[in-house]
Amino acid sequence: MAGLSAVANKQVNDNQEVAIEITTTAYGRPAIDLLASQLIALKDGDPLKPVTVIVRSNSVSVSTRRALAARPEGIANVNFVTLRRLAEQIGSATLAQSGRRPLSAPLVTSAIRAVLTDAPGIFAPVAEHPATEQALAVTYRELRTAPDTCLDAVAGISTTTSDVVRIFHLVRERLSSEWYDEEDLLTAAAHIARSGGAALVSTVLHLLPTLTAGEVALVRALANHAQLFVNVGFTGDAEVDNATVAEYGRADIIVPADTDVEPSLAGGIVSTSDPDDEVRAAMRTIEGWMRDGIRLGRTAILYPTADPYARLLHEKLAAAGIPFNGTPVHNIGSMLYGRAIRRLLSLPDNCFRRQDVLGLVADAVNFDGSKTVPSRSWERISRAARIVSGDDWQQRLPQWADAQRREATRFAEDGHNARADHCRREADRAETLATFVGRLRKDLDRGSGGQSWTESVAWLKAVAAKYIGDERRRSTWPEDEWQAARRVEDLLDRLRGLDALPGPPPSISVFRQTLASELEVVLGRTGRSGEGVLVGHVSMAAGMVFERVLVLGMSEGRFPPRRLEDALLPDAARAAAEGHLQLRAHRQLEDRRNLLAAVAGADQAVLSHPRGDLRRSTEQPASRWLLADAARLAGVERLKSSDLRRRKTEPWLAYIPSFAAGLANSIDYPTDQDLRMAAVARQALSHPLLLEDGRVCAALDVVRARRSNEFTRFDGNLAGVGAELLVPTSQISATALESWVKCPRAYLFGRVLGVERVEEPERRFEIDPATRGSVVHAILEEFVRTAIDEKHSFDGWTPHDHRRLQRIAANRFDEAEREGKIGHAMLWRAERTSIAKELDQLLTKDSQRLADGFQPIAAEFAFDNVAISLPSGHVVRMRGSIDRIDRGVDGELVVMDYKTGGASTYKKLCEDDPHDGGRRLQLYVYARAAMNEYSHASKLSSYYYFTKDAKCYGYAITDQVAHLVLDALDQITTGIREGVFPAHPSDQAAWRWVDCWFCTPDGLSDQFVRLAWERKHDDPALAGYLSLTEPGEADDLD
Repeated sequence: MAGLSAVANKQVNDNQEVAIEITTTAYGRPAIDLLASQLIALKDGDPLKPVTVIVRSNSVSVSTRRALAARPEGIANVNFVTLRRLAEQIGSATLAQSGRRPLSAPLVTSAIRAVLTDAPGIFAPVAEHPATEQALAVTYRELRTAPDTCLDAVAGISTTTSDVVRIFHLVRERLSSEWYDEEDLLTAAAHIARSGGAALVSTVLHLLPTLTAGEVALVRALANHAQLFVNVGFTGDAEVDNATVAEYGRADIIVPADTDVEPSLAGGIVSTSDPDDEVRAAMRTIEGWMRDGIRLGRTAILYPTADPYARLLHEKLAAAGIPFNGTPVHNIGSMLYGRAIRRLLSLPDNCFRRQDVLGLVADAVNFDGSKTVPSRSWERISRAARIVSGDDWQQRLPQWADAQRREATRFAEDGHNARADHCRREADRAETLATFVGRLRKDLDRGSGGQSWTESVAWLKAVAAKYIGDERRRSTWPEDEWQAARRVEDLLDRLRGLDALPGPPPSISVFRQTLASELEVVLGRTGRSGEGVLVGHVSMAAGMVFERVLVLGMSEGRFPPRRLEDALLPDAARAAAEGHLQLRAHRQLEDRRNLLAAVAGADQAVLSHPRGDLRRSTEQPASRWLLADAARLAGVERLKSSDLRRRKTEPWLAYIPSFAAGLANSIDYPTDQDLRMAAVARQALSHPLLLEDGRVCAALDVVRARRSNEFTRFDGNLAGVGAELLVPTSQISATALESWVKCPRAYLFGRVLGVERVEEPERRFEIDPATRGSVVHAILEEFVRTAIDEKHSFDGWTPHDHRRLQRIAANRFDEAEREGKIGHAMLWRAERTSIAKELDQLLTKDSQRLADGFQPIAAEFAFDNVAISLPSGHVVRMRGSIDRIDRGVDGELVVMDYKTGGASTYKKLCEDDPHDGGRRLQLYVYARAAMNEYSHASKLSSYYYFTKDAKCYGYAITDQVAHLVLDALDQITTGIREGVFPAHPSDQAAWRWVDCWFCTPDGLSDQFVRLAWERKHDDPALAGYLSLTEPGEADDLD
C-alpha cells in the first residue's frame, strides 16, 4: 500500500475512490472536537448512518462516547470498538469453521515446555525451571507482534537470540494448526476485509499509539474498502511525537512531523513524605474537587506502579465512602478459593510446614463434611507441641496429647476437675489435628499419579470440595468470593484442553506451576466505568477526557521506572527488528506519551511526588518529568528535586512536611476520623468534635498521662486494686516475686493477667536458655535421685557414675529432640556435645564436695505452704522446688540451686547483701523450706551452684540475712498490694537479645519505655520500689 499523506488522499480500489485523511491532534478536548467534526462529515446529514470508531481500549471507548454524547449534536449509531474486538467480529467465525480454537496461555506454556524437552538448545541447563518457561512465554507473545520477515535478522544477533527465535518457530508449528491467537485473528480479519467478505462502514482510527503486524494488516484492509480517518495524537514533546510518526510510518501511514501542539502542563505539584501520606493527600484533594462541584465520574487518580498505590487507594477510598472504578487490586489467586487451592498444592513441596497448614486451615470452611475447622485451637496446640513440618504432625502431636492426658490425671487426683477436663479436651483436639493432617497428606499424595490433565483437574476439584467446600457451600460466600471461585473453576476446566497437545502427562509440579500462572489473572473491573473516581495505571487515561486528574508516584526510578536489559531479547536484537520490537528507550517514550496524554486529557491536572518510602527506608528524588512541569510553573529553566522545599510557599506547589502537618493545614477531610485527627494536630483538644467522642477522649487521656512526668494508671499505677486482685491469696514462688523486682509490668502481664509471648516453633534456631536449663536440671535430678535411692556411698563419683550420667543425658537429649525443643539440628549437635562435656566436668569437680564430706540427701525437693512472717505483720506462703540438698559430716545442711547461665551478677551475694535488691530471693526461701523438713541441722547454708564451672555463690543463713531478706519480701509484697507496676527496662540496652518482652514487645528496642521510665522515675509513688532496687538514689529522693 502506498504511503498516505496528511491531506485528503484519493486511492483507487476496485474502481472506487476511497478518501483517507490523516490528522494530527492534541489529546483531550481538541481530539474530541476533531472526532465530533469527523463524525458529522462522515454521516453527511444522516444521523443514523453507521460509523465505526476504533480506539485503544474499552475505557477510552466509554469516555469518548460520553464526551461526544454531552455535545449539543450528540451521537447515534456510532460503534466504538478496539481493533482486536473488530477483528473478532469479522474473523472469529471463519477461524472456528476451520476447526481452530482460541489459544490460551497454558497452551503456549505447554508447547514451550514440550520444545524445551525435545530440543532445549542453550537452555538445556535450565530447561525444567519454571522461570525459563515464563520468560520464553513472554518473549513468544512479543515476537508474535512483529512481522515474520524481521525475525531472521533478530536471530542473527547472537546464539541466544538464534535459539529464542528457533523455539518461537517450533512453538508456532505445534500450535498454529489447531489454535489461533490475536495476531492470527487480526490477519484473518484483514484477509476477509480485503476480499470483501465483511460489511465495512466508514471508520475513524482514533489515537492509537502503536500498531502490531496484525493490526497494520487490518488497518490496510480497512483503508482499501471503506472511508478511513486516522487521528494521530501528538503531545508537543518532539522526541515522543517523532516516535509516534515512526510507528505509523512502519504501517506505511505517513504522518507530518511538524505540529503546533503545545506540551501539556500540570496545574499543580504536590510533595509528600511517603506514598501513604501521598494517598491521604489524594483523598483530601478529592474532597476539595467535590466541594468545588466536580463530578467524581469526571476525575481520575493514576499511578505508575500498582505497588503500593493500588491497594492504598482502594482502602482509603472505600473507608471514605467515595465511589470508584478501575483496575482491581486482587487477582483470582488471591481470593479465598484460589488462595486455598494454591496452599493445598504447595503443602507437599514445603513438607507441610506448620504455617502453611494453618494458612489452609484458616481459609478452609469445610471439615469432615459439615464441621467448621477449629483453626484457633489448632494453631495454639500445634505451637505448644512445637510442630515445625513433616513428620512432626504424626510424632509430636500424639506425644503432646499423651502428656496432656497425664496432666489431666494429676489434676484429677488433686481435685482440680476443671483443669483436668481442659487437658482432656486439648488432648482430643491434638489427636483430631493429627488425624486431619494425616488424611490431608494421603489425599494430596494421590495427585502425584495423575495420567492426564483431565485426571489432575478432577483430583484437584475433589480435594478442593472436601477441604474448602463444594459449589453448594460456596454459594453462601460473599458475592466477590463466589464469582472468583467460579472463575477458578472455569480456569480448571480450560486446563483439561491441554490434553490435546502431545506429550507426557503433567507432573504435580508442572500442574501446580501452570495453575499458579493462570491464577494471576486479575478480577473483573472494579465498579462500573464512569461511576466514581477512575483508579488505575497512567496508561489507562491516555485518550480519555476528564475535568480533574491526579498522578501519584512521580519519583525518579518509579516514573519513569528503571528497566533492565532483556536477557533473551537485548536491545541489540530488538534494533535488528527495525522498530517492530520496542527498545528500552521506546518504552520510556511510551511512558512519557501516556503521562502527557493523561495530563492533556484533563481540564486540570496535578502531579504528586513522595519524597521517601518507609517500606524501603530510602529517599526518592522527584521525577524528571515532574521537575520539568515544576520549572515551567516557576518560570525558570530548570529545577532540582531539592529546590521544591525552597519554593513551598508558591501557589502551584503544595508541600506537605508530614502527616500531621497535612491534617493541620487542610480544609478538606474525607472521613470523620481525619477530621478528629486534624483537631488533634491543631492542638484544638477542647473542640466539641473531640469532647463528644468518648473513645477519642479516652485516647487523649492515655496520651497525656503517658507523656507526663507522673506515674499514672496508664503507666501501671493500680493503687486501690492491687490488694484485691494482685496479691496471691494462696501461695507464690520466690521466682515470681523476683520477677516483680526485675520488671513490675512483666509480673502484672505474665503472672497476673496470664499474657504470654507467642513463640513460633519454626523461628527457634537453637535451644533457648530456659529449655537448656530445664534439660540440665532434669538430667542432674535423675542422676542424683538415683544415686540416693541406690544408697550410693558418696565417697566420690566413679567412672561408672560418669557413664551413667552420660546415658541419662543422652536419653534426655533424645526426648528434647522428639519434643522439638532443640532448634536447628546442626546447631543442636554442637550444643548437645557442649552440654555433655559440661556435665562430665561438673561431676569431676563435684567429687571434691563428696570428698569434703558432703552427701546429697534430696533432689528436686518440692515444697509448698511455707509460711514466712514479714515485719509488717503480713504472712506470705511460699512454694517451690529445691534442686539439691546436701548434708555435711557435722550435720550442716547445704541448699543448692543449679544455674546453667553466667555467674557475673551473682558474685556479690553475701551476708551483707543477700538478695541483690530483691532480685535473688531463692536462697533464703529455699533454706527456710529445707529447715522445715530437716529441722535438726546444726548449720544452714544456701548457694547457687553453676554447672558450667561448678562454682558456688551464696551465704550461710544468719539472723542478719533473715532480717535483710524479710525486709525485701515485705517491700515486694507491699509494692504489689499498692498496685505499683511500672515498666522497668534493664539498666543496659540489649542489642542482641530481648531482656524483657513486655518492655520490648516488638523485639527490637525498648527506647520509648526507657525514656518513659526516666521521665517518671522521680514520682513519689515509686519511692518504695526504688528504695529496694536503687537504694542510694531513693535516699537522695528522700
